[in-house]
Amino acid sequence: MKRSSFWKIACMIALLPFLYLGTASATYFYQYHKLGDERGLPMPPPFPALHKGQRILIFAPHCDDETLGCAGLMQQAVQLGIPVSVVIITNGDGFRVGVEREFRKLHVNRKDFIRFAAIRQHESLTALESLGVKPQNILFLGYPDQGLWAIWNNHWSNSNPFTSPYTKSDRCPYPVAFEDNVPYSGASVLSEIKSVLKDKRPTDVFVTHPSDDHPDHAAAAAFVTLAMQQLARNSSYFKKTCLYYYLIHRGDWPLPQGLRPNHYLVPPVEMDNLDTHWYTLPLTHREIIVKRRAIADYRSQTTVMARFLYSFDRRNELFGTITPKTAFQCTDNSMLRAVSNQAWLDIKPVALDPVNDTLIRDFQPGGDLKSVYAATDRKNLYLRVDTAATISKRIRFHIFIRYFGSASRQTSGGTLNLFINPPHDCRPAVDTCDTNKNRLEVTIPLSRLGYAREIALSVDTSTAGIHIDTIGVRFIYLHRSSHHLASQIAQLH
Repeated sequence: MKRSSFWKIACMIALLPFLYLGTASATYFYQYHKLGDERGLPMPPPFPALHKGQRILIFAPHCDDETLGCAGLMQQAVQLGIPVSVVIITNGDGFRVGVEREFRKLHVNRKDFIRFAAIRQHESLTALESLGVKPQNILFLGYPDQGLWAIWNNHWSNSNPFTSPYTKSDRCPYPVAFEDNVPYSGASVLSEIKSVLKDKRPTDVFVTHPSDDHPDHAAAAAFVTLAMQQLARNSSYFKKTCLYYYLIHRGDWPLPQGLRPNHYLVPPVEMDNLDTHWYTLPLTHREIIVKRRAIADYRSQTTVMARFLYSFDRRNELFGTITPKTAFQCTDNSMLRAVSNQAWLDIKPVALDPVNDTLIRDFQPGGDLKSVYAATDRKNLYLRVDTAATISKRIRFHIFIRYFGSASRQTSGGTLNLFINPPHDCRPAVDTCDTNKNRLEVTIPLSRLGYAREIALSVDTSTAGIHIDTIGVRFIYLHRSSHHLASQIAQLH
């Protein structure tokens, strides 16, 4: 070995302890700063009182999410004689660390992941039974862990199903499932969720928050919200059904709070006063103990990440609502054409996202998403995306739009994927695309969206292939007059 190479390696080894200490110190002070902020947060208002006549339906992306977010809620409902049903969308069959730990092997195969899923199903049955939920009211859909976001974005059709990189299956391989041999497609997920909703006819529905950092959780919110909206269009019953969101993953939340056992759970400080109206559900001492025991029933998870799971062992639970948004309607496009004018000042955002809630977002504030605005005129949809700091050329944006309810009455709708490299590179091309400091503005012809009445919009950012931030799916109504719609339908023909 050359002397120069030897000294380079020696220097790198000598620097490792300092790099470790520096990273650890930065993380500690980051968490301590957040902890201090959370001490000053006021408690949200109380959750609406439960009462007989309600029917509760909880959707969980993975086995354990329902217990972390809703164990106290389930206990209180059962005590009042309120029917409670739980739908677990995936069996958590993509958790490689858990599989390796469970079977004490480094090289695991598809059969191991499927065996692990059976273990997680059994854990859910045990935990939920301790919370008072009857086995016949626990449904497993059997979709792929770490695959729901890809299914929402890219695998909607049954003819193009998603293949799990873990189980190697493109359809449900489990004997315990809501339906057998169902393809891993968006159409299947939506259809099954709507079937459960119509069968259970809940008064209150709970699912993970669209701003949850876990892609499966954000996708679960999208599928359930879409199913509820589609059912509400043709049913006066579902128009009255309440939809609530619960949060599991956001930055390092709630771990800093986890340093203080037996305290209340409050929303992440960065999500306070955004587009979620939070409620708190206080738990009794007995309900806290039962929840703690139910969490312990997830042995396959607590052996790997006990500290995170038990950080939900609190004196309350949090639930939020998000008001549906409508794009601002313009009389013409002149007010929005000039990106430097004041046209956007009177327009309220359709989505708000936390900032400065992870280290990577702190280090890449130009990709830390802050808000999205939307407006329409006769011909175009105008989108404005704001970030926490000036957008650099290193930041790549992905705007994904799924549209439904088009003027041609195609309920299946379609998709539009925009990949944007500032300042002007947008693929596929749209009418205009530009950046101005911390603002990205895009003009999309409505014809590209089938003149849809409604869109589901998500935005994410990355740099050098590293994910920075995501604004989870928000549903935006594109309100236009009947005259405009009639002219657009005529254009389609």
